[in-house]
Amino acid sequence: MEKISEIYTGAANGSFEVGQLLFEEGDFCLYLTLDELGRNDSLLLIRKSEIKQLVDQSEYLTEISRRRELLKQKGLADPFDLSAKVRQLKPDQAVESFLSILPGQVVYFGLVGNDYQQWGYLEDLSDGKFSFIDYPTVKYQNFTGEVDFGQIRRLAAFSGEWIMDNPELKEAQTGNAAANGFHEIHFKADDSFAVGQLLCEENDYSLYLTVDEVGRNDSLMLVNKKAVDEVVDQSAYLQDITRCHRQLLEKSLADPFEICDKAKQITQVADFWRLATGQVVSFAKDAWDEPNFGLLKDKEGDALTLAQYPSHKYDTFAGQVNLTDVDYLEAFGGELTFESTINNKS
Repeated sequence: MEKISEIYTGAANGSFEVGQLLFEEGDFCLYLTLDELGRNDSLLLIRKSEIKQLVDQSEYLTEISRRRELLKQKGLADPFDLSAKVRQLKPDQAVESFLSILPGQVVYFGLVGNDYQQWGYLEDLSDGKFSFIDYPTVKYQNFTGEVDFGQIRRLAAFSGEWIMDNPELKEAQTGNAAANGFHEIHFKADDSFAVGQLLCEENDYSLYLTVDEVGRNDSLMLVNKKAVDEVVDQSAYLQDITRCHRQLLEKSLADPFEICDKAKQITQVADFWRLATGQVVSFAKDAWDEPNFGLLKDKEGDALTLAQYPSHKYDTFAGQVNLTDVDYLEAFGGELTFESTINNKS
């Protein structure tokens, strides 16, 4: 089994990354990082001095390993073929061979002495200098200019979101964002918004098939209209996410957890409740709150009954919730699918 670790770099919020060590060379380590579902996520070059702690055994790592094995069985563990990049690395020249495949990529990097990170399109790397140029993006405040390699404390590349933001993939004509019916759903509670296609509406509620930041189908989300500030159906971001979604559809990467199959069974909100009962769902009473996770046992009127289930990631919720107090409720996303498999296994 692959050895994976929690990589702590002293973040104030205690956050960490999960990765598999590929190489150590000089002052650097090179990791293959994994996302929260256990998929290959990026290649991360990081100075050893940045790593404050490594944890090799935890309930979280056990859960990520379990998810990763399930993904491998379905051929979903490496959607953007990072394994091909790993095969290009030379064991005796790991850092140099990694750097050699970076030009022409969007990368995410941090500099020595700065606690923040930034994005940039790397045009060239020569004589120990990174040359970043401006490129069209609606997602990032991208960096332009030159950086000495000696200033780099960490640099990550080849994550799906950055690959999809590569200017080489941007079509000359993105078309009308509304062609796929995508909307930005902006919540009153904060500046966040979800992106999704409207499936149906009923009284105070709208049901969306959401997409993630890469453009993949993400979940079925029931939204309380009273929690919504506005719904936007035309924006530069929507045009770009539409492009990403179309390109992922062409590569059969847009619906890894087959949420469309669920969406096709829904013509009214009652159909959603029929499908979601018996599944792990997440909900938030305020959109800015961390969501609660629980097993949906029953719905009677506006009263939702949820039960706890064994989770290696969350303190799960048990009890009754009034639907009118909930800003949104989600089901069938990748995270929720994996949480549901724990319950089914138990």
